[in-house]
Amino acid sequence: MSALRLLRACSAIGLALLFTGCAGLPEPYPPPANPFLTDAPPLASTTLAQPAKVGLIWLMPADLTIPPQAAQRSLMDKIKAQFAAGKRLEIVGATMIAVPHGDMLAEVRKASAPFNVNQVLVVMPTGTEVVSPVWLHYGRAGRAVGTRTDSYFTVSLVGLDLNSGKSLYSVAAYGQAQLLATDYEDARPFFPRISPGYGNSAFIYPQRATFPPGEVHAVSLEQAVNGLIYELDRALAS
Repeated sequence: MSALRLLRACSAIGLALLFTGCAGLPEPYPPPANPFLTDAPPLASTTLAQPAKVGLIWLMPADLTIPPQAAQRSLMDKIKAQFAAGKRLEIVGATMIAVPHGDMLAEVRKASAPFNVNQVLVVMPTGTEVVSPVWLHYGRAGRAVGTRTDSYFTVSLVGLDLNSGKSLYSVAAYGQAQLLATDYEDARPFFPRISPGYGNSAFIYPQRATFPPGEVHAVSLEQAVNGLIYELDRALAS
């Protein structure tokens, strides 16, 4: 075996061991934090009225682990685009508001008034982050001291009747992403990378030293939103 092949083989084995060890740790997904969850039956046990026009209200929590407002807005728009005109569930409008400290129902009614609908989907993310030191192994004898940042998100949705204030159904979806980065300016061939999803090998693997702040949060939140879209699609198809 040539030196180059040996280097590649050792690199693959070292990284595989690293990610196998990471996969065995518990996943501390935060509990759903949607304020309208009380008494809302699970979406899986609910028959959605067809067709339905609804609004979408995205509640922004005051939490440092939540991605910037622009990233949240992009994901809100992604949900809206998946349920456009012609779909069995049509989201006619969407808006973002901070989590109200007073009368939440009154604030949601006020925000959804321009949509002229009787029902809204109230979506709220909540996240947590765990940072720990790790050894990163690569090549025949290469290794570096680094950090592992695990980001976990839960996105909860509640279908809300605006007239009665009744919660009609609820669903929660989960997302996880992991950032591995060295503590050194340059530790090639090991570059920082984000692995989205549990056991997912689809790395975000740039040839650069750092990621923008909070990018690992944005990846895990998008994973959760993708799960939410899937659950809604599945409920509508049943």
